[in-house]
Amino acid sequence: MKEIIISAKTVDEAITKGCAELGVAMDEVDFEIIDEGGVFRKMQVKLTVKNTDNAEVVATQTATEAQPVEEKVVEEQPAEPVVQVQKGKVEEFEIGGQAKKERPAKAPRKVTEFDLNCPKFTKTLAFAEEFFKLMGDNLKVTTSHDDQEFIIAVEGDDVSRLIGKNGHTMAAINSIIHAIAINTHTDEPRRVSVDIGNYRAKRKEYLIDLAKRKAEQVKETGRSVRLKPMPARERVIVHLTLQDVEGIITESEGTEPQRYLVIKPGAR
Repeated sequence: MKEIIISAKTVDEAITKGCAELGVAMDEVDFEIIDEGGVFRKMQVKLTVKNTDNAEVVATQTATEAQPVEEKVVEEQPAEPVVQVQKGKVEEFEIGGQAKKERPAKAPRKVTEFDLNCPKFTKTLAFAEEFFKLMGDNLKVTTSHDDQEFIIAVEGDDVSRLIGKNGHTMAAINSIIHAIAINTHTDEPRRVSVDIGNYRAKRKEYLIDLAKRKAEQVKETGRSVRLKPMPARERVIVHLTLQDVEGIITESEGTEPQRYLVIKPGAR
């Protein structure tokens, strides 16, 4: 198995679960957030196993085959007793008496061609326009989209009150509008994202600069640095910014909504 899609409450939980199922370490996979989730559903993260060095694998296999194999005498084990269950059927049971069940793997949702008349967007946009009319007469609402999300951008005077400290007010507005979107009857997989006053781009630029400055501080002092709590979307920006920085590792700790990121000295 080269890749897997995991549903979880946070990116870190998804990566941990995915690595366990793939049987690889965290530094052996790349991850991509397919769906950030919302109030009523979990986020979806795709994990892809990185390419390994085939030469090392072949060399290891050759060395193993070259070693003499000792013949082992396997003692015959007595057959395990079976358990009779309903209607005379025989099933294998795990410890605790729970029957083993194989769950079919979930197929990833396909991204369909964008449809401007999709109910998810027409109804959501209508709601968003009415919502922001109540917030102020001078607000302008525009929309755009890409392969992953449908973006509702809001511009106007004094939009800082709609952003709030560290974007908390905007995040709450985003949750409400996204919940309206996912409750419409459609298979459209793109998420809905609200961006007020171009806050997301400005915040991303700030987080990238912060991550680089703190990483240099960790290198100089040899001491870990703990950042303030931030949502999963922002922690991913810091993770990705420092993922290739030598001598630095990043880990998320704590529980939502106070989950935070720690930048530590160490080798990957």
